[in-house]
Amino acid sequence: MEEIAEQRLIIDIDLAPNVDAVYTGKCIVANSEIVMLLNFDEENEKFDGYTIVKNSDVEKYRTWQAEDYTELKNDNSESLLANINLKDFKDLEKSLKSLVSEIVSIFTYDNEDSFFVGKILWVTNDSVELHLIDEDSNWSENEIIKLNDISYLGFETEYEREIKKNMV
Repeated sequence: MEEIAEQRLIIDIDLAPNVDAVYTGKCIVANSEIVMLLNFDEENEKFDGYTIVKNSDVEKYRTWQAEDYTELKNDNSESLLANINLKDFKDLEKSLKSLVSEIVSIFTYDNEDSFFVGKILWVTNDSVELHLIDEDSNWSENEIIKLNDISYLGFETEYEREIKKNMV
């Protein structure tokens, strides 16, 4: 997987049976701890935001073939990657610490049907505290989430940017 990240290849990652999800994007970090993707937005045919999953959850993946690249109409990856320091993304804890004060989305293993959206307040070696934001972009309560419970971390997608823009 590390070679795929070095080559910045686009992949589909299947996390079943641990998580019922498939994520697609340009692999930009892959190590023994995490896999980080620059998300591919199929609807808009371009890249949008970032996904981080635990490497241990990756059951299988598929690199895009030449014909798959016809789906990519606007390769905006270079401009997005120019604005992020990938050295900050070595594991889940360091990734979260680099995102303190940012709006993120977090899925947990025990609750795949819903997720948390909020601003990261602090991070320790085993947990993160979010100031949650509800579906109407209002501040809500704080939530402490154990790092071991996190199955997905997303940030800088259209979804988080829209919430940030509409925050009350």
